Amino acid sequence: MRKIFLLTLLQFLVLILPVYAQEENVPINIVSINDIKKTMAEKFESINDYTADFEWINGNVRYYGSIQYKKPDMILLNFKEPQEQKIISNGKTLYIYIPYLKVVVQQSLGEGTESTILETTSEKGLAKLFEEYSFSFFDSSGLQPFGNVMAYHLNLQQKKSQVGFKKMNIWVSQNGLILQSNGNSPGGVNVSLSFSNIRLNTELPDYIFDFEVPVDAQIIRNLIIPFAYKD
Repeated sequence: MRKIFLLTLLQFLVLILPVYAQEENVPINIVSINDIKKTMAEKFESINDYTADFEWINGNVRYYGSIQYKKPDMILLNFKEPQEQKIISNGKTLYIYIPYLKVVVQQSLGEGTESTILETTSEKGLAKLFEEYSFSFFDSSGLQPFGNVMAYHLNLQQKKSQVGFKKMNIWVSQNGLILQSNGNSPGGVNVSLSFSNIRLNTELPDYIFDFEVPVDAQIIRNLIIPFAYKD
């Protein structure tokens, strides 16, 4: 996608259908991929906004900070590392502020965008993943330990070859939150985006997604730089 970061987070309640073993009459919880996808969509539809901490690993470099999202397409990533860097969208325009370079990348958000690790952060991005990727269980259909919670590990494979991640995998917690998204970039770099301390529907105000370009910053238009790291 030429226009990346039409973003989005993420949150999903897992639908579990109980059935009974014929011989022992013991309830068995069975969940299918379609159940999970349906519940993911329904859960995201119920989310008006969220706030979370994020960790973004790009190869050997680690970035972290906080992320805030509000429907339909407003998003703000405040980086603690690199310090004071921002990725922000008001739904129409995307800005990437790189303070140590005194540069602001400005991008008008259009329809045609490639799939990226940040697609898992918005309702529109989630719909795009459903359209472009086939979903399956990564290794097991059951819940597995992920940190201090239990989660489902899902595999995503592009339905047809195009720009973006050919494969991705995500961890979805038992109560439906996407905890981590992983992919391998076309350049062979492993990318991971993890979320913690997720808080839903806190009535975020619109003004936090406004961005005023600093007077000493140079504006570069229509060039996407996901982030920059200062050694």
